[in-house]
Amino acid sequence: MRLLHTSDWHVGKAIRGRSRADEHRAVLNEIVDAAERSSVDLVVVAGDLFETAAPSPESEGIVYEAFLRLAQIAPVVAISGNHDNPRRLRAVAPMLALGRVTLLTEPRSPTDGGVIEMTVADGTLVRLALVPFVSQRGIVRADELMNSAGFENAQRYAERMSRVLDALTASFSADAVNIIVGHAFVQGGATGGGERAAHLVEEYSVPAVSFPATASYVALGHLHRPQIVRGATAIHYCGSPMQLDFGEESQHKQVNVVELAPGLPAKVTEVALHSGRPLRTVQGTLDQLAALADEVGDAWLRVRVNEPARAGLADDVRAALGEGVVDVVVESDAELGRARVRRRDGRTPHQLFSDYLTEREIVDPRVEAGFAELFDHVQSSGAEG
Repeated sequence: MRLLHTSDWHVGKAIRGRSRADEHRAVLNEIVDAAERSSVDLVVVAGDLFETAAPSPESEGIVYEAFLRLAQIAPVVAISGNHDNPRRLRAVAPMLALGRVTLLTEPRSPTDGGVIEMTVADGTLVRLALVPFVSQRGIVRADELMNSAGFENAQRYAERMSRVLDALTASFSADAVNIIVGHAFVQGGATGGGERAAHLVEEYSVPAVSFPATASYVALGHLHRPQIVRGATAIHYCGSPMQLDFGEESQHKQVNVVELAPGLPAKVTEVALHSGRPLRTVQGTLDQLAALADEVGDAWLRVRVNEPARAGLADDVRAALGEGVVDVVVESDAELGRARVRRRDGRTPHQLFSDYLTEREIVDPRVEAGFAELFDHVQSSGAEG
């Protein structure tokens, strides 16, 4: 049987306030096409469907339409991630189930939905253990969180998550394809750059040894960099389907198509995704940046400008490089090398501001004139009051 593994869609994530809805539609269409081309028997989505716990109607439409299109090809099994709202997803789960989409939003016992069995189109028996994201307070009691040292809570989290996995995988057998679908930070994994840092610390880590050799494949979500985690079986993060943050700009994006059979090693094929706009950081003087205009294409750009700061510089950068510029930072020699703290020494606010501009190599008389006018206005308003 063939399985398509995807995760970390983060639909609704903008870039510096710019919508990426069209990119998400395009990359999810690409995933649907990959599932159809590969004639998969099952699709698993390992959490973080949305960027926020309160997604917009547009974001919900994008995700649920993708679910139903995938379900026309094969059954879909999905779990919630740390960005998702479990209660919100739980409300729509019964309706999605009518369309061959199983959605689990919180850990459950093996007999209450934590383990599901199905026979896929080619006749293979598949057993799936589902592990949605579990917060520390969801698995470590409040009094322990308040009264124990951090390393003790981290150890308790790891131990209890291991017990959860033991319970969910106890029914794994040699006559079935046994799959774990989880959203977690597994020890040994490398971050991708766009993840929520608070959920990447040791307090939320799961030992790789917690995944048993009886599992045919472990389909993980949470880390945005595609990677294999060393363990007793095939443990994979497929990563986010498009570059979500500038920490991911060097990464190639993918889904995994996995061939599985009872008792045999998983054969994983990486299927590249190309639909999302790339993210790129460029640096130089304004003239050097303008020379890059033809080669940056449709990338979202983070720009580091090596020039003295002045009013309108960011607008000049956008005029040179186009609408893809989403972040402009001035990095003059003075800005990079500044390390001293200035004392007032009886200087006037005008002198202090002038020194501030000089230190930052800001050469623009309009800025000083604007400050003087604003300062005089504030002073006169205070006197009148």
